[in-house]
Amino acid sequence: CCNDTSRASSLVMKSSIFILFSCLALFGIVCATKNVLYIVIDDLRPGLGAYDQHEIITPNIDSFAKESLVFERAYCQQAVCGPSRNSFLTGRRPDTTKAWNFKDHFREPEIGLNWTSMPQYFKKHGYFTSGAGKLYHPGLPPNNDPPSWSDLELFPYVFPKVRGCPNRTTWCPLSPKNETFCDVNSTNVIAERMRYAKETGRPFFLGLGIHKPHLPWRYPESFLNLYPKADEIAPAVHQLIPDGMPSVAFHLTIQKNPDLVQYDYNITHPFPVEVQREMRRQYYAATSYMDSLVGQILDDLDRLNLRDNTVVAFHSDHGYQLGEHNEWCKSTNFELGTRVPLIIRAPWLTSSVGQKTSALAELVDLYPTLVELAGLPPGNGENLDGISLAPVFQNPNSTVKDVALSQYPRCNPNPDAFPNKCLSINRTRFDFMGYSMRTDQYRYTEWVRWNGTELGPEWSENIGVELYDHQGDTENDFNAFENMNMAEKEPELVKEFSKQLHKLFQT
Repeated sequence: CCNDTSRASSLVMKSSIFILFSCLALFGIVCATKNVLYIVIDDLRPGLGAYDQHEIITPNIDSFAKESLVFERAYCQQAVCGPSRNSFLTGRRPDTTKAWNFKDHFREPEIGLNWTSMPQYFKKHGYFTSGAGKLYHPGLPPNNDPPSWSDLELFPYVFPKVRGCPNRTTWCPLSPKNETFCDVNSTNVIAERMRYAKETGRPFFLGLGIHKPHLPWRYPESFLNLYPKADEIAPAVHQLIPDGMPSVAFHLTIQKNPDLVQYDYNITHPFPVEVQREMRRQYYAATSYMDSLVGQILDDLDRLNLRDNTVVAFHSDHGYQLGEHNEWCKSTNFELGTRVPLIIRAPWLTSSVGQKTSALAELVDLYPTLVELAGLPPGNGENLDGISLAPVFQNPNSTVKDVALSQYPRCNPNPDAFPNKCLSINRTRFDFMGYSMRTDQYRYTEWVRWNGTELGPEWSENIGVELYDHQGDTENDFNAFENMNMAEKEPELVKEFSKQLHKLFQT
């Protein structure tokens, strides 16, 4: 299923023909001193030791977090792979990229054909930029966006084909003696290219996209041995939808998998508890496998003596639900759908080392943040929607924004009916869009009719409102909040938040 790493190795040998880059102001190249190792994980929730969650065994990420700044309240802009990645890799929200599903991308004419992506910005400033694995969603943009990467003739983007499980089952721990695992290949490729950058003295931006713990949960079987039998795995506490939740907020994601279709899973009926326990167990094991690869690439960085000179950013593309509120996977505007782990290590910023911050952050902020941490000039001409989080590294108790924004479309003319997914629906034919705002204390969401001609919301046609109180939420209890919609009980607060939400999404 994977490209052979020997090709990457031979390319590194051939790369000796390259002339070393110089930091010449004459050519507009700034002599930045910091490298960037950018690690993106698919479908990872902040259920890690770094976030005071201890169900999943992730020693490498937990160790990395102790040397880094941990953002406890970071959020994606849309809780599904393609739109989220188009968003954070351009520093722009989905309403700017016009990419809300698996059909569209920011490089389309009259949208972002001439935008500079995050890795492309580093490339323009003399960096060696290279990637492997799932950074962009497949085909969005096409061919993993060639403008983002350097020297593609010698260092082609490596995107190993992801293999499924036999009979399309949801999980399949397998023996590594008989199987290959594509995330291993991606990790090895980035390690090789890191060595090349070190040998040639080029500053680098290297992106590693790890597919697991995305479905199917296909991983080396040894990682399942880290966990007890399923009957010892705790299920979610609150397995029913929030009281007063509008049906349009719910999304049936996983029910059509062949080994799960037998169960009568729907908005009012959860999976049997024994199935929930097993699915959690499999997700945990796949996550531990991913953690081992994170440890491997960080060890490679250390062996090359690059730790002290490299920003390492680690995050997921969106959150993930494991039965809370009867939801599985992503595709919602709930806290667990939108909240992501975000951990960044910048060793020279000693005020941030080993710290946690409750400052609100968005993945759209990563572009300007990494640019500033690396020492490059800000990309003011790019009209980014995100803002730099760099001030929080100087003072983890500080804040740079008051809200975090997310959104998600629904496609069914009946807002109470299912299915309602939009992944393959033309964006002009969406029915509704849910716009969500996370403040310090509350999550407020409006579901409104979609104007397919203008590609925007019809704010006057509101078909559902949600208001959840996060007072006292330390973000380490996934079951304690968003269990009751308070919108009807707090009309004045809804009125205030509605005005704020409209203004923010119209800006």
